[in-house]
Amino acid sequence: MTSTNIRNKAQKDSIANLARGYIWVPERKKYVLADSFPSSNYTIWLGGRKGPGRISSTTSDLLKWDGALRTEKLVTQKTLNEIFSPARLTSDSLSYYGFGWMLRNDPRIGKIVFHTGDNPGYKTEIIRYIDKNKMVIVLCNNAHEKFDEVVKAIEALLFKN
Repeated sequence: MTSTNIRNKAQKDSIANLARGYIWVPERKKYVLADSFPSSNYTIWLGGRKGPGRISSTTSDLLKWDGALRTEKLVTQKTLNEIFSPARLTSDSLSYYGFGWMLRNDPRIGKIVFHTGDNPGYKTEIIRYIDKNKMVIVLCNNAHEKFDEVVKAIEALLFKN
């Protein structure tokens, strides 16, 4: 993985092909750079946090990461099974959130784990279809209002039989 890192604004600004985030501005009827709004700037670069707004990657790197998760190079299978299983809460109910991954089962597809993210101008989703050995990576730099519909359409195409 050579294109993934935690970067500050100056580091991101130095990357020629970085996909900048855009926000639709109805009054202007066009997309505008997300970090041209003071409120977005505050959200994107909030303090020294290391998560949203700071991590940048590519679909190629994320595919390599997925491949590594399918081996025991990074994490043991026992740990992955724990990460991708519902946790029993003190109330005796189950939580379908496991160490950064939302969990669901589909009767047709099997175990699905996914992680979503958004920040002003960006929306992402990484979906791992555990039982089918497939993955979908959707990285969007305009937080489009139909993002969820696009993700559902991709899944429908992937499993149309």
